[in-house]
Amino acid sequence: MIKNLESIYKPVQYLGAKTRSLDSIVSECSRLHKKDSYVVDLFSGSSLVSQALYLNDMPVIANDVMRFCFDMSTCLLNVSKTKDSTKLLRKAIKEVSSYDIDPDFINPFRFYMTQEENLLRQKDLYGLKDLYSQLPVISNETLDSSNQVLFIKDNFGREAFNSAPLITNYYSGSYFGIRQSIRLDAIRTYIELYYREYSDEWVYSAMLTALYSTLSAIVHSAGKHFAQPISITDFDKDKITNIRLFENRSFNADELFVGFLEDILSKTHNGGFIPSCISSCYDVQDNSFANLLEDKAISVMYADPPYTAQQYSRFYHIPEVIRNYRYPQLQQFRGHITQGLYPDNKFKSDFCSKTKAKDAFRVVFGLVKKAQCNFILSYSESKKNTTGNERMVTRDDILALAEEYIPKYKAKQLKFDFDYRQLNSSAKVVHDKEDKEFLIIFEKR
Repeated sequence: MIKNLESIYKPVQYLGAKTRSLDSIVSECSRLHKKDSYVVDLFSGSSLVSQALYLNDMPVIANDVMRFCFDMSTCLLNVSKTKDSTKLLRKAIKEVSSYDIDPDFINPFRFYMTQEENLLRQKDLYGLKDLYSQLPVISNETLDSSNQVLFIKDNFGREAFNSAPLITNYYSGSYFGIRQSIRLDAIRTYIELYYREYSDEWVYSAMLTALYSTLSAIVHSAGKHFAQPISITDFDKDKITNIRLFENRSFNADELFVGFLEDILSKTHNGGFIPSCISSCYDVQDNSFANLLEDKAISVMYADPPYTAQQYSRFYHIPEVIRNYRYPQLQQFRGHITQGLYPDNKFKSDFCSKTKAKDAFRVVFGLVKKAQCNFILSYSESKKNTTGNERMVTRDDILALAEEYIPKYKAKQLKFDFDYRQLNSSAKVVHDKEDKEFLIIFEKR
């Protein structure tokens, strides 16, 4: 059993998180780990594996191409934490709920905010649907653009701090409530101002991590990810999605945010005993990532890459946009903004491309070969390739690449007795499928 399981902090609901296989992953990494060397978590995601390795005395290099994932691993591996960090974070906990953005930016939404509160209290689904259809947000194409929306359209790519609030103008009335969105904008602005004043990297990452936890808790979407919001399509108050709408809209963003900060302090207060942990934000195919590993002693690489055509950036575009806090131009389909409100430049992984995935895996095996380290790969096979979950590379492809790059390594497989979670909509899920998740372990002889 892994140690310190109670100290792992789950920052967001993350598809493919390795909660159930942590014991096996950590056990295998620990068996292969050599003293004074790193374990590299190539696709760290929500950081659960990196945290488990760290809490079991293994220095970690946690990497992910998405910036919000980088923040979570920076925070939860205590990267850049100083002796003043805890005191600074406690100060922020006391201050943040009293911070407001400029009233001029809030005023156009005050009427809608009051109406929303009344309708939520009355559980009036008809009223809410009508209210949201009148909300002056960027995705509402039936209305003339408000002054704030006109400003945003003239300033795509510009930072939104001390300007038209990004979350409110993009995501209120869909992913989040109106008051919730205004408070999320205030919290995000406070985080940035606090960082500019005190320049503490760990405190910055901790506050951002708590913000991502808040987003994940209150978002009104299937599975608590951000692929698309759940719309009000009927008015049955007993329908599960409508029940959850009222639950999600009832959350107080400030209370959640402060509570998550307290949780983070509690989970990380004994941290710092492995000061050499590193958090990085690279595409693993970039030379910059190879350069980062160049002078490091590495005994194990662990990889849990995406395997299907489903892009993770589709499910987590909102925390990434809020992290960058620049007005995104929204993707359009047939001349209209998509329901998911996706930015038009969201990251697309080569691992999710049938034509590019094998070459992407070549790069990973090249990193393993260069580091001369052990390699552990999480994998699952799809037995029903018609579901949309077809694997971009097969297990045979992977074994063939291993034979090409690391032919002297010993390969074994460790199977689990639980199913791989499909990313499809419920209409496309095949319930009698038997996809199984397992580890492929490539061990130096």
